[in-house]
Amino acid sequence: MIDRERRNQLAALIRRYLDGKATAADFEKCQLENYISADQAVSHVSLEIGFYSENAASTLSKEDWDYIQRLLLLLDSNSTVSWKTAPYRLWTQPVAEALLFTCLVIALTTGFTLNLFLYFIPIGLISLLLLYFQSPRSKVRPFEEVVTPFQSIADLGIAYDSANFVKQRYCFSQSHSSKESSIEVYMMLIEGYMMLFFFFLLCICVPPILLYYLCCLGPDYEVQVQTA
Repeated sequence: MIDRERRNQLAALIRRYLDGKATAADFEKCQLENYISADQAVSHVSLEIGFYSENAASTLSKEDWDYIQRLLLLLDSNSTVSWKTAPYRLWTQPVAEALLFTCLVIALTTGFTLNLFLYFIPIGLISLLLLYFQSPRSKVRPFEEVVTPFQSIADLGIAYDSANFVKQRYCFSQSHSSKESSIEVYMMLIEGYMMLFFFFLLCICVPPILLYYLCCLGPDYEVQVQTA
C-alpha cells in the first residue's frame, strides 16, 4: 500500500531539514504516526531519518547526504518496502540454553562467591562466540554502499524513472583539520573502546546476562525494496 499523502509530507519535512529549516522537534511530532503507517516505506524512512535529525544537516557527511537522497527517492517513487528474515543459525539458541543451565548448576554447587566469576570465564568466552555466530552477515551486494536501500543499480534506475526526482547536491565543506574536531574524534574513539571493554568484561565475568539475551533473541529482519 502506498500512502502518497504521507509520503509527500515526510519528504517535504526531510527537504526542509536538509535546507536547515527543520529541527529534531519537527520530526518528533510526526514520527509516532509514521512508525505505525500502513505504508512500510514511510515507517522505514521515518526510522532511518531519526538517526540524523538530531544533528544539523550541515554536519552530514557526503555519504550520509547521498543515503538520505535515496530515501527521498524511495518516498517519491512507487517503490514499496517489506522485511524478510535474515540468516539465522538455530543451533545457537539451544547451546545458549545449555550454557545458561550450566551456569546455574555451577552457582548452586560452588555458592555465590568471588570464585564463581573464575568458573564463569570459559563460559563467557563461549558466549561471545555464540553472539558472533548468532546472525551471520548476509552476502554483500555489488555497489551496496551506493544503492542502499535499493537492491541494485537496476532497481535504482527503475525508481528514478518512476519518479519526478531531482537529487539535491551536497553543498557543505567538511573540515576535520581543526584541533577541536580532532579532539572530539579522539574522545569519541576512547569512549567507544571503553564501552566495548566493559561490555566484554561483563560478558566474560557474568555470562548469564548474555546467555539469557541469546535465549530470547529471535531472527533479525532485512529491508527489501520492491521497485514498481
